[in-house]
Amino acid sequence: MSTLIHQGRLLSILSEDQLMARHELKSKNSNFSRRRCSSGPHVACSVLILLSLCPSILSFSQIPSIISTRPVSVNGQIRVDNSQKNPKRFYEKIIHGDDDFVSSYEFSLSSTSSSSETHQATEPDSPVRNASKQSKIEKQTQQLERTKYKTQHHNPRKKHVRNNNNNHPRSNGATHRNNSNTKRCSIRQNHKRKVRHLYSKAREMERRGLWKESCEILEYIVLDLEPTDAHSYLALARLESRRERGQFRRWRQGGDSGSNEGGEIPDEESNEDGKDKGGSRAREIFETGTYHCPESVHLWHAWAMHEQSLGNLEKARELLEKALALDPGNGYVCHAYGMMEIQNGNFEHAKELWNKGVTNRPSAALVCSLGQLYVSTGDPQSARELYSANFSLLPSERERIEVYLAAASLEETEFNDVAKASELLKLALNDGRTQDSRPYVALARLGSESGSVDDNIVRKRLKEICTKQMERVLKGDAAFPVKDGRLFNAWAKLESKSGRLKKAKDVLKQGMQLYPEDHTLLQAAGNIEERLGNVTAARDLYGASLMVEPSAPTLIAYAMLELRSPSENNTTNITMVRRLFQEALLIDPKHGPAYNAYGNLERRQGNVERAKQLYQEGINANCTDASSVYHGLGKLYLSLGEIEQAIDVLQKGLDFFEANEFTHVQRNENVAFLAHTLGMIELNINNNVKRAKSILEQGLKRCRNSSPLLLGVAMCESRVGNEQRARQMFEKSIIADPDHAQAWQAFGVMEMKAGNYRSAKTLFECGLKNSPRHGALWQAYGTLESRKGNVANARLLFAAGIQKCPKHVPLYQAWACLELRDGDVLTAKRLIGEALTMDKRNGSGWLVAAKIEEKSDNHGLVGLILRRGIECSPNDVELYRALAEHEISRGKIDNARELLERGLEIDPLNAPLYHSLAELEARVFNIEGLAKLNKRAAELFQADAMTPSLSSSKNMQVWSKKNQTWEINQNTGHCCCFGGKDRCGKRCGFEYCRCFFG
Repeated sequence: MSTLIHQGRLLSILSEDQLMARHELKSKNSNFSRRRCSSGPHVACSVLILLSLCPSILSFSQIPSIISTRPVSVNGQIRVDNSQKNPKRFYEKIIHGDDDFVSSYEFSLSSTSSSSETHQATEPDSPVRNASKQSKIEKQTQQLERTKYKTQHHNPRKKHVRNNNNNHPRSNGATHRNNSNTKRCSIRQNHKRKVRHLYSKAREMERRGLWKESCEILEYIVLDLEPTDAHSYLALARLESRRERGQFRRWRQGGDSGSNEGGEIPDEESNEDGKDKGGSRAREIFETGTYHCPESVHLWHAWAMHEQSLGNLEKARELLEKALALDPGNGYVCHAYGMMEIQNGNFEHAKELWNKGVTNRPSAALVCSLGQLYVSTGDPQSARELYSANFSLLPSERERIEVYLAAASLEETEFNDVAKASELLKLALNDGRTQDSRPYVALARLGSESGSVDDNIVRKRLKEICTKQMERVLKGDAAFPVKDGRLFNAWAKLESKSGRLKKAKDVLKQGMQLYPEDHTLLQAAGNIEERLGNVTAARDLYGASLMVEPSAPTLIAYAMLELRSPSENNTTNITMVRRLFQEALLIDPKHGPAYNAYGNLERRQGNVERAKQLYQEGINANCTDASSVYHGLGKLYLSLGEIEQAIDVLQKGLDFFEANEFTHVQRNENVAFLAHTLGMIELNINNNVKRAKSILEQGLKRCRNSSPLLLGVAMCESRVGNEQRARQMFEKSIIADPDHAQAWQAFGVMEMKAGNYRSAKTLFECGLKNSPRHGALWQAYGTLESRKGNVANARLLFAAGIQKCPKHVPLYQAWACLELRDGDVLTAKRLIGEALTMDKRNGSGWLVAAKIEEKSDNHGLVGLILRRGIECSPNDVELYRALAEHEISRGKIDNARELLERGLEIDPLNAPLYHSLAELEARVFNIEGLAKLNKRAAELFQADAMTPSLSSSKNMQVWSKKNQTWEINQNTGHCCCFGGKDRCGKRCGFEYCRCFFG
């Protein structure tokens, strides 16, 4: 009776519409309508349900704040509100029928309703208060509840069997509804199930790249469903942390990747998305989460990583100490804490933390990091003992395999014991039962790091494994245990490296048949199609890869494809490309190539400051491939002519990897880029052969088979006259990469200069066999035949080279010189005319044209041609010297002196200019001028080639002017040392160019 009285009191408050809502609730909500309980709880539940359905009484978002202390959203920020009513008193008054309390509660409801409307008006963008967004989520959860209710209440026998209960309701004549032993799904269980369902859906949306929807669902969970759900706080805070680290603006509002909505970079004082000036929305979520879930070690750890990414190291240490206080032996906290200490040079503290973690709760990350720390400090034996002691202690197969791989690498690189490394990798295979493909790939590549095995042997090994796998599938035998296509990817990579693109395509096709859900195979296939010229197929494959799983490498590949081959009207959609780069950084904020590619885009668009900012953000983010970011920033400074800054950045990149030698995150190939670029700058700009050789050898420690690094060392040895040592290094460079055309060309040129024409001819022929479209090889081979007096053969070689490389201007110039020496002036004019038509900024072409006119006795045209050449190529000092000699022949000594002085202003280190000027002063008996010139030259040039020049600042100025001119004049690609294109347009790492090897 008391229940009906209290129901009557409550019903008297409600309007007719609200009564209709209550009646509709009974038919919709089966969980509440079927509940059998005492009168008090029934009334409390009815009150809560009615209040949630009647916005005029109380908004749905305010119910939780009445019955418990929960987080609320204020201006888009999650905060804690402790000022709500006591939930225990609320229940007691309702159940026991306090009339005064009910009447006072009626007044509080009316006042709360008006404040709720005001609150909703100030929060139009809150995902919880947005009706359309809330209704979509409610529909999904209600559908899930209805489905699970039918499964549990309409299939009692099935439910009973699952619960191992032999007293089935129908077996003893009792009905299912009246059986007290039957377990029904309670309200709390439904609530938990709803939270779990929404959390899983949010994580699935995050995996698919729908970050806006994922964030909305997670906010809905922590604001209105479960304020103590640590998992939802953690996922939401990590999303916000990604957004802040990537510095995206309006990221949750942009759904179309082609639009610029959500893709702009925020201003420093931006207050959007609830982020205050100088504040951090992610930090506020972490604070709220740790307030409600103080025992969650994961939240404290993630918060510390966020603070570390922002540079707040002291705050990060404080948070990690709190996490360790909760769980002193937590492995991932110890590992993260140790990594942070390593980056700050606290090696002993890092070793103490990692030893503590390995002792209490060993993991692969802890064991491998501690082992690499032992190796970097010169104690590889301790690393070997550490690995062997923890093989059997690791809980999962994946972690055991990681330690086996680290131990095998240690045996191969530090102890040179390939047999022991092979034994460890076979143990990792677990008699062929492992599902991880990494041991197979490592076993196939065994010996390549030490240089005892080349790519051909590795290719044969991978082919054998993949072929056996295909045969077992075709015969219908037991499926191969490996669950990914890494083996096929490695095989295809080696095929493409050797130039067999069609074979690589076939290999990837086989892999995709076995592993259709491996997005890396789809991305690799798209890259092969792009290199084959099938742009449409490449775009489709990249899209398919993103549909399977969005990843940063695929987004970068897609963006680069759009840059090189735009899909609409041959006009690049820069906005879409920027959006792709931004999404890549949002997926993986530590992906170094994304920062590098994005910075290169902004540099080419003329946004130099924005490019610098991107590179610096990548360095500060402690990327997994920081070498590419350092290399990109150094390349930017080189393009601006700021050589000192470029050297400083490249040296910092090398020092960074020396200080973090124990980490597994660096890519040796890109470290080789850093060493090669810096070494070539020291060799060709500073003339510091000793320093250049030291840098290149430092890079070889990380990438022993790097053909460009080996070639650089060979050039250093050749520069100081050590031809025997140079030959050894040239041979190693060619063995490391037979397709490296520059190694063949440089080796042949050295032999040609030494008079070994037969060896040079053999080298040029071998190089052309491997790289038939390399113009510098054709030019060098033709020049060799011309020096030997075989004019006809030289002419045929130049013609064949032009046919293969029609845009290689030096080939036209060399052929024109050959015809000029042979007396065919008309052919020489035609050839040099074609060369100047393709590149009028090339000073060598104007010099050849002047020589042709001089031989034809057209002395008047000689001066005009040279002056025109200076206009087109103002930084080519050879033009000034040639024009000065022409003026001297006409008796204009003052004009000649002025031209030579202008040339020395452009290039103070040009020895032929000093020689010409000294001859001029001696001709007019200017003793004082000769003395000044001699003093000036002595300050710049050293007799010892191993000693660098004293005036390095002038070297930098000269190179700055040259490099700026080269960046402007380059039509077919960028300089080889930057990983661009050569003069023929072939893409590779380090192609021949006049800057370094010309």
